[in-house]
Amino acid sequence: MPQPHAGPLRRTAAALACLAAVAACQSGKPVHQATSVAVADPAVAAPLTAASPAALPALAGPRLRPDVLVTVSKPLTAKEVHDVAILAPGAVVFATGAVRVNGKAIHVASISPATFRRFAAKGTAESTPVWQAVADGGVIASHAAAKSLHLALGKDVRVGGKQWLTLRLGALATTGIPDTDLVVDSATGAKLGLKGATALLLNAGKADPVSLASRVRKVAGGAAHVDLLTQPAANPVAFLTGSRAAKAFGAFSYTYFPDGTIQPDTAWVRGNIVTASVPILGTVTCHRLMIPQLRSALQAVKDAGLASTIHSYDGCYVPRFIERNPTHAISLHTWGIAIDIDASTNGRGTHGTMDPRVVQIFKQWGFRWGGDWSYTDPMHFEIGALLNQ
Repeated sequence: MPQPHAGPLRRTAAALACLAAVAACQSGKPVHQATSVAVADPAVAAPLTAASPAALPALAGPRLRPDVLVTVSKPLTAKEVHDVAILAPGAVVFATGAVRVNGKAIHVASISPATFRRFAAKGTAESTPVWQAVADGGVIASHAAAKSLHLALGKDVRVGGKQWLTLRLGALATTGIPDTDLVVDSATGAKLGLKGATALLLNAGKADPVSLASRVRKVAGGAAHVDLLTQPAANPVAFLTGSRAAKAFGAFSYTYFPDGTIQPDTAWVRGNIVTASVPILGTVTCHRLMIPQLRSALQAVKDAGLASTIHSYDGCYVPRFIERNPTHAISLHTWGIAIDIDASTNGRGTHGTMDPRVVQIFKQWGFRWGGDWSYTDPMHFEIGALLNQ
């Protein structure tokens, strides 16, 4: 099985890191709180005109924790938005897309500052200067994007979408939306071609975010991408069923990520996951208790003259949920007691190409084979019994 994806969203299970807090400008200079943010001095911005948006009021209502992010390539209908939004105590709808800045494609979110700010981090949600910069038709950029694109705070930025716009960079901050480096208001976004409901942030309230994500997946359908942005309501603990297995392989607490990968606690990993050399496959990383049986099985395959029937090692210790779906059970790859072989020719639901003699040898050494399942997984071998070595 391929290793976990490591994109920006897929590296964190923490709550959405929304725009960091700023204080109102004093003496013509932005006053920063502990988080890293800069806001352009409003004194040097163009004065408000009759066509300009009114000053934003203070934040109304409590902040909402962003628990689940829903994104789609085709805008949702009003009914689809309603069906998803009613699942959560709080929701905000916005649009996302790509624009060009200084020759590079950059993802941008088109939001309504008055409603979206409730999903921001503490301090940021309450900081009106950040949101006023957006409401005034400006743009917010992440620190990383500003650095890579050579953008200067308070200066104009040429942004290309449906049409080219010149926008004032009103603030530098973590945008708070995975894979997104710019934030504009809805009117500006529409000019750039960002229209319709292509993204929703949902708050689970007191419910477990995992439960909310599961319900959203069923309602939103396969075309929607649903990501968890917070950890479960309770600290999860993973353990194998059966007293002997639980005692042998151990239990561990873990955190997990929106892409369905898992990070077991470091003490358990340090005490159980090892890297070793085995016949045919070379170096593998698995549970220490699996290594002897795996080594013996592969040596038997080699001794039988069948080594040439195995072509690739595709993962053993890959901590994740089954199918990388947090509503499913934890994969045995998380314990490092399952191994995938020749994945390219042994896809799920197929008969695969595993030599039956190899399969039989693995079974003799205590392994179960995924090719025997009703929904086959012929690349997969897992420990079914611990043998006395």
